[in-house]
Formats: sequence, C-alpha cells, structure tokens
Amino acid sequence: MIRVLCVGLSVLVLMGVMGCSQYVDGYNFGPRPVTAQIPATQPQDPPPVTAMASVIGVRYDDQQDQIPPSIEIRLNVDNTGGETVVLYPASLELSTGTLMKFGPAIVRPPTPITIGPEQTADLTAYFPFPGGTSYDSTDLSTLRLRWRLEIGARQAGQIVYFNRIPTVYYDPNPYGYYGPPPPIFWWGPPVLFIHGRWR
Repeated sequence: MIRVLCVGLSVLVLMGVMGCSQYVDGYNFGPRPVTAQIPATQPQDPPPVTAMASVIGVRYDDQQDQIPPSIEIRLNVDNTGGETVVLYPASLELSTGTLMKFGPAIVRPPTPITIGPEQTADLTAYFPFPGGTSYDSTDLSTLRLRWRLEIGARQAGQIVYFNRIPTVYYDPNPYGYYGPPPPIFWWGPPVLFIHGRWR
C-alpha cells in the first residue's frame, strides 16, 4: 500500500512540475529553423546576410518577467559580407495567415543591433496576442515574420513563414489509441498544487 501511494504521489508531483511550463502544449511550428538570405548586389558574390528564425513556442502570461501571453521567436542574423549590418528590432512584425497582426515585439534591449563583418547577432522577441484574443481563439496554422535591415547604405527586408505542426499521439497497445493521453485517476487524499497548469 505504501509503495502504491509513493508511486501515485511521484506521478502527481511530476505532472505538477510539467504543468508549470511557460509554454502551451501542442503548439509546434516548422521549419525550425527557417533560413532567409539577402541577395548579393553582384551575381558572383555570396549573400551578405543570412538569417535563421525559429518559433520557440506559445507562452502563457509571465508576470515575473512582465511578458504577456505571446509567441516567442528566436532570430539569428549572420553578417557574411564586408559591410556593417544594422538590425532594427522595432521593425519586427508577426502576423497570421488570416492577416491578424500581433502586438509590437518585446525585445530587450529594443535598441538597434549593429553587426560587423563576419559577426553574428541573436535576439529573442515576444509577440503579444492582441486584446480580446488568445492562442485558443486564433488560427495559428500559419505565421509570417518580417523585419528590416540596413546593409551599409542599403535598406533591405526579410520575410519568413512558419506552419504549425500537428501533434500526433501514439500508443503501442494492440487496440490502437490515437487520441490525447487518457486521464490518470487518483484514489487517495486530496493533493494541492501550486502554480499548476492542466491542459
């Protein structure tokens, strides 16, 4: 009996820890990463800028870090040319396939990022859901991310697209179960979870 109780408590503690994740389950996007390049001005030259972007996930409200419910995106910009590149975080825009725009990106610090030749810059951006919307009321099947760069004296923009990857559940039992994992039932004294999210 004690062994069964310990196993049950271990399962519930594990579920409580998993429930405290900052990210909403079931929201995965690809490609991860997606790559975008700025064409060279001369056909024989390599692209002066290569950028890679990934959707990290859909975030819950984070009051400690003052980040509202949002989509988190990570961007890497590699200056492979001979001129200085400036990335403007304020130019970052995220929208859905239905053309719904998210709020202005939260980037810390929000100041322009200067990238010298053969250097790389990374940033993380949080795009808040517009007022009155949330992840479960928004079509997130397609996302479009765009931003602006300055290469020397030349202005350039980049756009990348992401598609949501369906979550597939698999159970190797012979009867074939293809839905969400079945609920776990607990027979015992009540258990209190603090900061647990059950999805």
